[in-house]
Amino acid sequence: MPATISPSETSALVVLVLFLAIIARRTIRQIQGARYSVARLAVFAGFYVLLFGALAFSTLYAAVSAWGWGALALLAPYAAIPTVAAISAIPHIRRVAQFEQRENGQWFYRLSWHVPVLYLGLFVARLLAEVAVFGLAGVVVSYPPPVPSSEAGLLILLGVDLLFGVSLGLLLGRGIGVVRAYRDLPATAPAPPSPSRPLPSGRP
Repeated sequence: MPATISPSETSALVVLVLFLAIIARRTIRQIQGARYSVARLAVFAGFYVLLFGALAFSTLYAAVSAWGWGALALLAPYAAIPTVAAISAIPHIRRVAQFEQRENGQWFYRLSWHVPVLYLGLFVARLLAEVAVFGLAGVVVSYPPPVPSSEAGLLILLGVDLLFGVSLGLLLGRGIGVVRAYRDLPATAPAPPSPSRPLPSGRP
């Protein structure tokens, strides 16, 4: 008998495919050349910070319910893993980012192919792990995600969240590294001074 997909799962699948399409498009653009915009980098990173925070809150709520208030010690790895990943990524991105100014006067940056592909791979791995364990209802597009029915399921959910923390840290480090690489560009040569106007002759 063929498996049926509920309307909620269909919606989750559509949004999931949309997420992957957006990230894949950005991956290709960063390899070919993406327009440099601090605002765009900040908005994209801020969205994933909020998303990670929502997932962390949901998981930690389930952990406190299962293990008591001592589970709040998990805040340390939730904060440390993205921070370490970002700090590790910044100098590498700063070194490999390439800039060019195109005909319209706007700056574009490119990254080595392995940088955006690594981020895309981690994001896909996290989604596949969550779908395999919790089904389509447990993917990042569903909030709050389902509460695991066992301690093993909660540990898997923690691992999946922290994997997302790695990809989040790499994304933050990528953005900061690109901004710093842009600031490292040599300053453009100053325009030559315009010739001074001749002094008046002083004749009446």
